[in-house]
Amino acid sequence: MAQTPTSSGETSQLANTSPQLSEYGYYIMVDSTFYAIDPYPIKMEFGFNKLGGLKYVPADKDFKVVVYRPKWHYEHTSFFAQDLDIVNHDYTNRIEPKIVQVAEHVFELEFPALKKGQLLIIRDYNNLYGIGIGSISDTLVELFNTTEAPAYAVLDNIKKALKSFPNNIMIESLKGVWEERALEEKTGKVWKTVQEKLAEYEARDDREGKLVLADDVLHEIQYYLSLDENPPKKEEAEKITAEIEAFKNDKPEVVKEPLPDMSLLAENVVTYSGGSATLTMVEIGDDVLVRFRGIPNEYDGVVLRHKKSIQNEATGSFTIQTNEIKGQENWNTFSYENDGWGGGSYFAYPPLINDKAYMYPSADNDSDTPMKLYKDYSKQNN
Repeated sequence: MAQTPTSSGETSQLANTSPQLSEYGYYIMVDSTFYAIDPYPIKMEFGFNKLGGLKYVPADKDFKVVVYRPKWHYEHTSFFAQDLDIVNHDYTNRIEPKIVQVAEHVFELEFPALKKGQLLIIRDYNNLYGIGIGSISDTLVELFNTTEAPAYAVLDNIKKALKSFPNNIMIESLKGVWEERALEEKTGKVWKTVQEKLAEYEARDDREGKLVLADDVLHEIQYYLSLDENPPKKEEAEKITAEIEAFKNDKPEVVKEPLPDMSLLAENVVTYSGGSATLTMVEIGDDVLVRFRGIPNEYDGVVLRHKKSIQNEATGSFTIQTNEIKGQENWNTFSYENDGWGGGSYFAYPPLINDKAYMYPSADNDSDTPMKLYKDYSKQNN
């Protein structure tokens, strides 16, 4: 069989031709010329990177599929039309032919549903066969020029198509076009995320909450700026970054609360223990000085000043709350509830500890006195 030369710049190959049927097989007939349909060595799923070995037949004129096989049975053969598609390119549509037997072992098939730009796929008991209806590389160029698919998906398919047709100048040039579109698409999505996080940051009134959200905004802006040397919103991104950094560095002056009146200090401490933790507390007027020990964090051994909040006068239950732990306003660190029969339940949420620690009254206290708690608290707050 002879092979018709391809046109200049064409990288998909025209199928081998013959003026007459000489070997058994599948053919497409155009103007009394037979184009051989070769086996299609595809493995697993279809992909644009698997088109390089697939040949094509001219599709500008009427054509027929010719089956030249002894004892051929249509019911043992399946025909499919497969579009070259960006998003759904694995989809195949089974097509039914109009069949006419024209000679012994020779059948002519017409497929009204088969169109230019598609692949004809044939499957029988022996093999899988395929051929392009029209130039495959030209079809890809037209597809990449007209598709409305997402840019990242188009770019991925262009890269695969270049594995099939590495020397196709048109496909290579379209790669650059879609790289720019993919970048625009990606930077647009990331900038939208920046705006969403910025809105959350600006909606907060408390400094502690804004500080937490500020880092989220800065992280997203850093990612946005890393996508390209000069992204569309670069100037605005840098302005937002400067404003947030200025906010972070502009630390408000800390106004220390005056020390409580030492004359109000109770005579005795109360001690509670649970697990490895110990809590020592002493009342001083409406406040309570509390020290947790045995807690693995920066508040271990630190004396904190709390407000005592009575929950139930009848049972004597109360909570103590502190705002000294920044970011945890009104953190309940200890609760007590009298059961009305002389007993009670105690539990604590030590600073920066999420798990509840049950605590019980304890007489084991050799280290803390009311004055020691007061002096330690005073040293911490000078």
